[in-house]
Amino acid sequence: MRKHTIFTVFLLAFALVSIDGLTQGCSDAGFCTIGALKPLPFSTEKMENKPRHKVSFLTPIGQGDEAVLVWTPGLQYDYFSKNNLNLQARVTANYANGNLGTAFGMGDIYLSASKSRSLQGNWNLTSTIGVKIPLSQSNISEAGMPLPMQYQSSLGTFDVIAGLTFSDKSWQFSAGYQQPLSGENKNGFLPEYWNGKPESMNYPSTFSFNRKGDVLLRGARSFSTGNHLSFNAGLLAIYHLGKDEYSNPFEGNRVMAIDGSQGLTLNLTGAAYWQAGKRTRLGISAGVPLAVREVRPDGLTRSWVLAPEISWTF
Repeated sequence: MRKHTIFTVFLLAFALVSIDGLTQGCSDAGFCTIGALKPLPFSTEKMENKPRHKVSFLTPIGQGDEAVLVWTPGLQYDYFSKNNLNLQARVTANYANGNLGTAFGMGDIYLSASKSRSLQGNWNLTSTIGVKIPLSQSNISEAGMPLPMQYQSSLGTFDVIAGLTFSDKSWQFSAGYQQPLSGENKNGFLPEYWNGKPESMNYPSTFSFNRKGDVLLRGARSFSTGNHLSFNAGLLAIYHLGKDEYSNPFEGNRVMAIDGSQGLTLNLTGAAYWQAGKRTRLGISAGVPLAVREVRPDGLTRSWVLAPEISWTF
C-alpha cells in the first residue's frame, strides 16, 4: 500500500511539473507565499496538538525571459503560538544564468505575523502583515555591464504586505496587498550600454527602475487522500496597480512609463504535500497562466517553474 501511495505522489508531482512547463510566471513579488496568503495544506490537527516550530528549505527553479535559468533557494522559520499566532521569517538568495551572463546574490528577508480567530462553524479568519527587506540593490553586473532585472537577486525595494485569509479545513479565500515604499532601485540596465550586443535589445530598460504595487485574490480547495497525501488547486489573480517606470539618462533622466506593465495576471495553481514522517513533509507547487500582463520588466516572468520544498516540525 505504501509503495502505491508513493507512486501516486510521484505521478502527481510529474503532472504538476508538466503543466507548469506552460507557465509565464505568477508576477509574484513575494506575497503569494507569505504567511496565510500561501496555499494552505489540508490539515485535521487541532491547533493545540500542532508542533510549535517549523523549518523549511525552499528550492524554486525556473526559466525566465530569454531562457534565463533562475534558481531561488530560501530558508524559512515558522513559530506557532498557542493563541493562533504564526510568526514567520524567510531569507532568500538567487542564481541566474542566461545570454548576458551569470549572476548570484542574496535576495530578500521576509518577516510576517499571521493571527487567526475562529468564526461560526469551522471557518477561520487570518490576518497577515509583513515586510520585504532587500539584501541587494538590483545592481549586479557582468564584466562591468549592468544586468537587467531578470538576473537580479532582488527587486531592490522595501515593501509592506498585508492580507486576509478566510478558510476552513478545505477551502481558502485570500486577499492581499503589496506596496514598495523605497521608490527607485539601483538597477542600471539600458540596452544601449551593451555596445550593440543584439541579445540586450530583447530586455526592457530598467535604469532606476520604479515598480508599482500589487493586489492579490486567491481561491483554493484542499483535498486529502489519507493520512499522508494532500493537495490543493485554485485560482490566483494578481493585479499590478500602475505602469512601472524607468529613467532615461539620454534624455536628462526623464522618467518613462513602461506601457503594458499594468494589469492582470490570472493563474491556475496546484500544490501537493506528502507527510514523509511524523515531523517531515515534502511539497511541490506549480501554476498555469490564464491571462498575463503584456510586459513584466521586473523580471518575474517564468516560462516554467518547479517549486519543491521540505519542512521539519518540532
